[in-house]
Amino acid sequence: MGEVFAAHDEKLDRTVAVKVIANARLDSEASRKLFLREARAAAALDHPFICTVHDVLDRGGEPVIVMERVEGETLQQRIARGAIPTDQLVSISVEVAEALAAAHARGIVHRDIKSGNIMIAPSGHVKVMDFGLATIVSSSPDEATAHRSEEISARIVGTLPYIAPEILRGENASPASDVYALGVVMFEMATARRPFDTRTDALLMSDILNREAPSPRKLNPALPRTLDELIVRMLAKDPARRPAIAELQSQLAAKPEKRQRSLAVLPFQLLTHDAENVHLGLALADAVTSELALVQSLLVRPTAAILKYQTTSDPIAAARDLGVDAVVAGTVQRAGSRLRVTVQLVSASEERPLWSTKIDTTFEDIFAMQDEVSRKIVAALQLELTPRDEQRLAKRVQASGDVLDLIIRGRVTLLTETIAAVNEAIENFERAHELEPENPLPLIGLSDAYGRLAYTWDPEGGWWERAKEMCERALAFDPDLPEGHYMQARIAWTPQGGFQHEYAMRELVAALGERPNLTEGFDWLATLLFHVGLIEEGSEQFARAISINPADATALSHSIVLQLVVRRYDEVLRGADLLPKGSDSSWADYVTVLAHLHLGDLAAAERLIDTASRKFPTQILFHCGRAILEALKGNEQAAQQAIERTLRNRKPYGHFHHAQFDVACALAVLGRNDEAVGWLNDAVHGGFPCLAAIENEPLLEHLRGASAYRSLVARLRQSRDHFASLWTTLKPRLTSLS
Repeated sequence: MGEVFAAHDEKLDRTVAVKVIANARLDSEASRKLFLREARAAAALDHPFICTVHDVLDRGGEPVIVMERVEGETLQQRIARGAIPTDQLVSISVEVAEALAAAHARGIVHRDIKSGNIMIAPSGHVKVMDFGLATIVSSSPDEATAHRSEEISARIVGTLPYIAPEILRGENASPASDVYALGVVMFEMATARRPFDTRTDALLMSDILNREAPSPRKLNPALPRTLDELIVRMLAKDPARRPAIAELQSQLAAKPEKRQRSLAVLPFQLLTHDAENVHLGLALADAVTSELALVQSLLVRPTAAILKYQTTSDPIAAARDLGVDAVVAGTVQRAGSRLRVTVQLVSASEERPLWSTKIDTTFEDIFAMQDEVSRKIVAALQLELTPRDEQRLAKRVQASGDVLDLIIRGRVTLLTETIAAVNEAIENFERAHELEPENPLPLIGLSDAYGRLAYTWDPEGGWWERAKEMCERALAFDPDLPEGHYMQARIAWTPQGGFQHEYAMRELVAALGERPNLTEGFDWLATLLFHVGLIEEGSEQFARAISINPADATALSHSIVLQLVVRRYDEVLRGADLLPKGSDSSWADYVTVLAHLHLGDLAAAERLIDTASRKFPTQILFHCGRAILEALKGNEQAAQQAIERTLRNRKPYGHFHHAQFDVACALAVLGRNDEAVGWLNDAVHGGFPCLAAIENEPLLEHLRGASAYRSLVARLRQSRDHFASLWTTLKPRLTSLS
């Protein structure tokens, strides 16, 4: 409509925006008068979500609007980075609707609501811009007639993709026209596309007038059904069918009903017992779990969470213990390659079976059995498979009966993470690979097993290289295999892989978008986010892992360290006490040592270092913990000896950067600042560029004034901001739990 300038208001000493309207746009004196009248009406609007109009001037016949200068980005710019998560979509829509309600109450219709006219301020709140096209909705028939005669030559005003059908038909704008435009904006936020977006204006006008708006949920299955239905109503051709602004506000304010249900598949009970089939009950449970875990609206406890129920005879007690709505329980009898399986779905609240069946099948038809059981369970729980769910189920990789048997044996064996178990799993995966050389599942199993060997026991044994080779071979057969992307991330986020933070983050999001119940994927993602300085974001993903498996020892023990970073040392100790009984984690002991050190309880820290060093003799973290202890006691010689032990026992373990960080803390306590900064830089380059850890650490207090320390912090702040921006673009790709 004209040009906009930043200007200084000398009277009130503030920066404002000045919009100069080109005379060519207002080609008559009547048009200029009408425009000034409407702009002054907009200036009367005083609302936190509307850009304030400070003044409207007539500069030699040229209208000038003086407005609030709004910082931030337009909603259009935000949508260009991808669809907006549901909670943010709703909060933005609520504020725009509130702004429109305030305008409509004063008889003002905006007429140009679009994503480019909605600003997101740094606070996160919106500002609706540009009421320059606003129309006064007159109540007097005579006034309305005069108004239409002034406006008739420029009735179709606005931005075409957002213009309501009635305006294209030649009718006047009304509040319902703004509701339609907001519906287009909400569709755009949900899908990163407009409902009608053809290449020419003529075709676009035809679509707006004649085609029914598509369902945004077809493009974004994670969108709640109630929100999908509301957007479709807002885009109705008939203005009378659209919700009034008050109804729209009410529906947006209503909390969408949670559709997600929770479930666990208990190990199937064997009716015949022999050594050959001892794995079968757990194997079938794992197979059904893997299938059901593909359904977005169903939270499924992983196989690791149901190991202790292999001999249970009370499914209702198990359901309550696991904290789920229902459990799947069953029996299995094997005769050669034939299986007789009985399955029932038991409700925890109703304490009765909701559905049961008996299936005679073979290992060759095990996929058909999984599919039948899964779909009947979904129906019994009154869930709905989304198009995305159907796509996941259709894309799952299959295997023949004997190969599937070996793959399941390998997966189940890996649940017990000992050297013997990992080697047994490798043998099963190798035999499966020999039978089906082009099936990617045995290769992914081998990659996982080799990765565990490298991570836990032998980082210098060449196992990471083998894990990488197996993963690459699997992805050569199926480039979209989610488990392949998960392993790619694990391999890349190691010392051997160079701690490729960004690449690993993208690969984990790709895997989790297709496997929404992959607990260990959330564990790795949370750990990675914390390491690059995104503390709250990491905490969210640990919480998500724990929501899938409340007994997830990795998530529970590793999430404690986030409390350490924000100096909640008492919370660290409480969290360690709440770990599941039987959890024997060197990481939890290590973090507890650090909490005692920071609380000044050196005696408790020393006792735990002594016992943990005996329990975990190869764990170097207790050597560097001792270095801090001795430094705090003022014993520089003993601290130096502990640092040297840390170096002598160094191997390319994934967590060595924490040892480097701790050595830096010990050296800073001793006043050896240059050495301390050097070790901090080593920790950063070794995979721990965590700004919060370095800024918040009280043991580094003596380094604050050092220029090298300040330079490091500045670099880490840039790094943190980069990863925060990246996470903003990646997070919406994770399957939301609606």
